[in-house]
Amino acid sequence: MKKYDSMLFTPHQVASFFSISKDTLLYYDRIGLFSPIARRENGYRCYSAAQLSELDTILTLKELGIPLSSIKDSIARISAPSFVSLLENEERSLRRRIDECRSLLDTVVSIRTSISEAQQAEKGRLYIADCEAKPVLEVPIATASETETTDVEWQKAYSALMALPECKSIMGLGSIVRLDEARRYLGNICRKVYAICANAHGTIPAGRYAYMFFSGSLERLSSFYQAFFAALDDEKLEPQGDIYEELTISDIATRNEDEYVTKLMVRV
Repeated sequence: MKKYDSMLFTPHQVASFFSISKDTLLYYDRIGLFSPIARRENGYRCYSAAQLSELDTILTLKELGIPLSSIKDSIARISAPSFVSLLENEERSLRRRIDECRSLLDTVVSIRTSISEAQQAEKGRLYIADCEAKPVLEVPIATASETETTDVEWQKAYSALMALPECKSIMGLGSIVRLDEARRYLGNICRKVYAICANAHGTIPAGRYAYMFFSGSLERLSSFYQAFFAALDDEKLEPQGDIYEELTISDIATRNEDEYVTKLMVRV
């Protein structure tokens, strides 16, 4: 037996060796992960030199992001094969987290880009662009009236939309308005709410779209539609399909209704 194998160290010394706190050692002892080999007559905990390699392994695994519960389950029977298995499990976990982070990053970039575009766009100007297909989830709105959708009816449909398991990482939100009803009722009635999100099973089809940004409260929605249709008629553009009424900047981003931006978009 080597001489240093019989040496004992205090919690203060062990904590100093590994640049951790004594509270960390106490916590590891409390959860049964790493306990002192003995206690002296005065109650002080003692750790052996042989235990230092075990603590080094624990701290290395923790540094790799492996949960303490997993380390506790495997540390007593650690071996090269079990160590590889532990790392493989952690690799799978990390890859899942990386995929989740990439998805979240795409969402953050999409929302930021959308808001920046809405801020910088000339309000009331007609834009025309070729747009890629976008994945959407849709929920119908149950309306009692044939000419108006109430806030309560819209909110119920919105709540149902948010409750869908696929409704994650939302990149856009709004209402779908039938073209004929949009011309007659100027946005007062909408038939669906929608959310743009990666896991959606429906799509906003790719194609050439005309769109406009309008600033201000949704109480001015009728005037937004009037201006939108007037611009389409001036450019002799024939709208096709439904109108997408996107809340580009809403109460999620600001409490000032004057800063709200609504985007009206239709295929042409």
